[in-house]
Amino acid sequence: MAYPEFSWDALIDFLISWHFKHEFGTGPCYEEDVSDAVSAAMTAMRLEPLAAALRVQAYRVRKTGDAKFRVSFRWDMGLEVADMHLERQVAPADLEEPTEDEIEWASEQSRSKLNPFHPPNDVISATMGRTRRAIKSWRAVHQDPPLLDYTDLGEGLTVGTMAEVLAALMAMAELGEMAHSTARVRGATLQHSTEEAITEWLGQLCENLPQDVVTKAIRRLMAGTGKSLRTSLLLPNSGLITVLPLVMFPRAIDAIVLRTAASDPARYGPIGKRQGERAKVWGKWLGAIPGVKVSEGAKVRTPTGQVAGDLDVVALDPVTRKGLILEIKWPIDALTLAETSKTDQIIMLASTQLGKVRRLLVAKEVRAKLPPDWPAFDEIDWTWGVGMPQQLTSQPLPESEMFATSFRYVSHLAPINSLPELISVLKNPVVPELNKHYKIGNITIPLQQRHSVRIERLECIEIDWIPEMPASDG
Repeated sequence: MAYPEFSWDALIDFLISWHFKHEFGTGPCYEEDVSDAVSAAMTAMRLEPLAAALRVQAYRVRKTGDAKFRVSFRWDMGLEVADMHLERQVAPADLEEPTEDEIEWASEQSRSKLNPFHPPNDVISATMGRTRRAIKSWRAVHQDPPLLDYTDLGEGLTVGTMAEVLAALMAMAELGEMAHSTARVRGATLQHSTEEAITEWLGQLCENLPQDVVTKAIRRLMAGTGKSLRTSLLLPNSGLITVLPLVMFPRAIDAIVLRTAASDPARYGPIGKRQGERAKVWGKWLGAIPGVKVSEGAKVRTPTGQVAGDLDVVALDPVTRKGLILEIKWPIDALTLAETSKTDQIIMLASTQLGKVRRLLVAKEVRAKLPPDWPAFDEIDWTWGVGMPQQLTSQPLPESEMFATSFRYVSHLAPINSLPELISVLKNPVVPELNKHYKIGNITIPLQQRHSVRIERLECIEIDWIPEMPASDG
């Protein structure tokens, strides 16, 4: 079966996640049943993003015939496309190809040798070294400040431990796929092992990690109800564990290990606190702009001294008396549509939160404790916004004269010579051009064999784009 509309990783993710919500069955099934399940998942995949977008009023719907509807974008989607282009560029340039020893071993495999999968130690060690370096490269290219290897994830696991286990699983999956490709065995690229066998393998590959730590890592990465395959690479399978194919393996490594840890609410508190610490890059970055002064965590108090809120990051150009106030949020990076929608909600709530403080300050019902050598608050021309780590939004904010931006976006703006220059771009962001960097295509979805819905969708054109500061008039 071929389904050109969907990437296989997205389809597999949706299908298996759906199975945990609405179990298809508990035993072997016929190919016809599998085909029906995949077809149903494809229909749901078309409708889920449409439903999510309609809930936030991102689309305009028109009836164009007795049983035909047209769904078009309500907003300018330039920022959405900017995110798409920036995400595509997050890829290391120095990833290594398989060694000659790996290729030679794979070329010698036959169908009869595939089930007892036991690559020689020198081969699997070479693959493990390569995937370990790939994991480090993927972690290094993301705009977030990387997590330290010793960052605690609960239950004795650390970021370094989880990265090492992911590298080992990637090595096993890649060697398996190389061997199956050589043997030309169609559809047989999934690896199945008992928990005991996979624990032993991982213990050997991960420099003899204790068995209990490996077992906890395996269970942390196991798929289940409410967990996306973007973070869960192992499937429980009738007493066995199935390792997902290489195409499903993550590239946003830090987001993976944080989300697997934060899936348990009892572990989220310390993780949320560490995310807040990562947000301090905003103050450092703004402070590097020539002539800018920065204050962080400025308390806002009533005349009686009661705390009414705080200002996460405040930047000032004392010469022009232009100021920037940012409400900073640093959620774990979104890897699924549902997580992206939640991040959009965080942006909207942050705008509302900052708007409330702004109204109190403008009405002089409260005062912000800023450095004593700064001008009075009402002597500064303030600009207000929400700062995120990576995700931008095209959705209008609930507060007027307020913007949302991301650290990934602003860190591509170079050089920035002054705070007023930055504020100008934040108010009027540089975005990809329609029909140059992207186009708006259409897809038609049949519904109930009698209705059809024609939906606009964004399509990136293969031209590199990064946000650049507009040329100065001078």
